[in-house]
Amino acid sequence: MIKRSICAIKGIKKAALLALITIGLVACTTQEIPPTHSYGVVTSGDFDFMKHGVVTYSWHPESEKVYLSKKYDKTMVTDLVRDVIRDQLAAKGYQLRQDGGVGDVVVGFGLAEESVLNDDSIFNAIKLSTGVPFYDGDGKLAEKGSLYVVFFVPNSEVVQWQALAQSGIQSDLELNESKQRITGFIEMLFRHMPQRSN
Repeated sequence: MIKRSICAIKGIKKAALLALITIGLVACTTQEIPPTHSYGVVTSGDFDFMKHGVVTYSWHPESEKVYLSKKYDKTMVTDLVRDVIRDQLAAKGYQLRQDGGVGDVVVGFGLAEESVLNDDSIFNAIKLSTGVPFYDGDGKLAEKGSLYVVFFVPNSEVVQWQALAQSGIQSDLELNESKQRITGFIEMLFRHMPQRSN
């Protein structure tokens, strides 16, 4: 019985040693893959100001600043982003002021392609930066696209909430794929916005 116990212990020691050697070899041969990011987001401010009395919104008169190269249809991209923001605000219970007046909150947005407006220029204008590089499927540095959304209260240029979302540009997407991608970003940005009860 003692011999069997000794043999069993030796077998366990051999198995444990073999497992440690295997783990050591795997650890020595495994390459660490650098982290990849599908998007970067930075926000400033909060939506507390929208908790009471905010029902309507209007577009900021200087909204829709677009810095895209000629390979993109600026009007189509701007309309797409505006429509997605409008749809997400409606889903949260907020209505666009229809009479041309100023809403309870004023919303603005802008778009940029990195080759037209770089991160330094964006930071100098809005004081936000994700600091995240993006790579394509081959591990090469990809061109960055930026979406900026900002909320003000009427008659004030003080920013209540703002967000900068950036990602590698995927120029080969169909229109419905682009809309889904932009919708995902806007939903994420607005996730802490108060839901109005109708």
